Amino acid sequence: AVCCRDHQHCCPQGYTCNEATETCEKLLAPTPLLRAPTSPPRAPTPPLWTPPRPATSLRAASTEPGATVPCDATHSCRGGQKCCRSRGGSWGCCPFTQGSCCSDGRHCCQAGSRCTGGGWGCSPQRWDLP
Repeated sequence: AVCCRDHQHCCPQGYTCNEATETCEKLLAPTPLLRAPTSPPRAPTPPLWTPPRPATSLRAASTEPGATVPCDATHSCRGGQKCCRSRGGSWGCCPFTQGSCCSDGRHCCQAGSRCTGGGWGCSPQRWDLP
């Protein structure tokens, strides 16, 4: 076990103490960002109004084969990914749509966790929850 700084609580080995919430959290390894490829030039902007299509033909962009998620005018990530600012002001792709980008500009964490220590780990994954 690991004793917490409050000298009243302990956590199982491999977990850290979160005194603010009185929980034990396991730091998961962060996921490295993937390089955001340069997008091909975009087609001209469509007119402001187009006739509606039948509802059965509409699909979310992320489900389309080869769909992209635009980061800026020249970079994009694949469908199902999230754009994150990487080092040097460029872009990286997090492989988790609902992930969180780390401040180090090199990593991200999956949904339900957040970056800690500038990208050293992802938390919380509490031992007392399924």
